Amino acid sequence: MFKKFLKMNAGDFSLYAAIAGGLFLLGEAVILCVMAFLKPDTGIFLAGIVLPIAGAFSLFIMSFTNSTVMFDTALRFGRTRRQSLGLVVALLALEGAFVMGLAGLLALAERFLLPGLWAKLAGFEGWKLGLNMPVPEGSQPVQAALLQIESFVLAWWWYPLLWAAALALGLCFGALIQRFGPKGAWALWAIWMGLCFGPQLLGQNAYLIGQWSIGLIAGVAVLVAAGLVWAVWSLLHAVVRW
Repeated sequence: MFKKFLKMNAGDFSLYAAIAGGLFLLGEAVILCVMAFLKPDTGIFLAGIVLPIAGAFSLFIMSFTNSTVMFDTALRFGRTRRQSLGLVVALLALEGAFVMGLAGLLALAERFLLPGLWAKLAGFEGWKLGLNMPVPEGSQPVQAALLQIESFVLAWWWYPLLWAAALALGLCFGALIQRFGPKGAWALWAIWMGLCFGPQLLGQNAYLIGQWSIGLIAGVAVLVAAGLVWAVWSLLHAVVRW
């Protein structure tokens, strides 16, 4: 059954590849143009933070839609709620592994394949990781022979964390709509407002997930886990009210 279910949703993988690959190509095209025409002396690795976040967001959207549309589809084909939820979760887990793995591979490609080309286009002999220390006042700056590249990427453990969070949040939001129908959209609106204005209360660094404290990460993880438990219970037992 899962093979048939996977075949029905094979287009999802093409969508993930198009999103990740398109963002990667667009970003690298912009960087190459900047290096070729503006000749800066610094660069930055961006794929390692943009792609996993974009991949997690796309997985969240697919988790949300599949926990409603595909869950209902499986039920209409005579599957039990437990079987339907298992099919949806297995599909989303596989899709999440695909998109986050692709994001990681593209980030590695940027890290190891493109800096030499950036340096050549910018007119440097080579490149190095990290920026030079500020020149003391009164000293004569020395022209750098190497392009300085700053690494602005997420640590490896963010990939499985984003994968799990996107999957869990998508199921939670989908369960809200399944359980309460259009009224569940008000809960989604409240969560969206919290995401928009919450960082202003927590501090400006709350927008930068790479700078979240361990306590903040743990708190968010507890909330997501609680929402996931409720979502699983709701999809398995609660009456759908539209």
